[in-house]
Amino acid sequence: MKLSVCEIYPTIQGEGFLIGSPITLVRFQGCNIYCSWCDTKYAIPFREDLQIPLEEVLKKLSSIGREHILITGGEPFAHPVLGDFVEVLIREGYFVQIETNGTLWQSKFESLPRERFYISLSPKYSVDYKIDPKFSRFADELKMVVDKNLTPEVLLRKEFLPLVEQKKLILQPEGNREENVQRSLELIDELLKRGYYARLIPQMHKLINLP
Repeated sequence: MKLSVCEIYPTIQGEGFLIGSPITLVRFQGCNIYCSWCDTKYAIPFREDLQIPLEEVLKKLSSIGREHILITGGEPFAHPVLGDFVEVLIREGYFVQIETNGTLWQSKFESLPRERFYISLSPKYSVDYKIDPKFSRFADELKMVVDKNLTPEVLLRKEFLPLVEQKKLILQPEGNREENVQRSLELIDELLKRGYYARLIPQMHKLINLP
């Protein structure tokens, strides 16, 4: 097995419910969509030259020595080897978190041990927040980037509603900008009026200048 990975390094999870956790970040190279505000544009193009043997990746992860692996991108689910890679990581004793835009699904995840992987779903405006319906069942958190485009009507779409009702909704102000923080607070108030709950969680790693 070879993996299209552009970087692996230890850091702290800066987003979502698992914020502050010590992790090893594995960034897949290549994404199936383009977001203008993406802060890792270098990882968007698919590149044939970035093919690292699984053995080298596992050796690097072992040398870093952190149990929590964060797979991000790019878009991890755009890579057919993702499910097999996660299966290997689980077998090696790792806990695996995957960040995804939710447009693609792999049935492999329906048979993996549920307690050993965690899916952070972050739908994107550039594709009208469309997701594969499987994520309504398997996502552990719904992380919505807040800018002028996000509305209560989007947050309460039928595909998101099961996650919102389980209090899995996170509002993440785009770029930690003041206007987006204010927009997040307004969305929270509107959701509360409608009987729903959300949490505002900024990008901590940017606040403390971590990669």
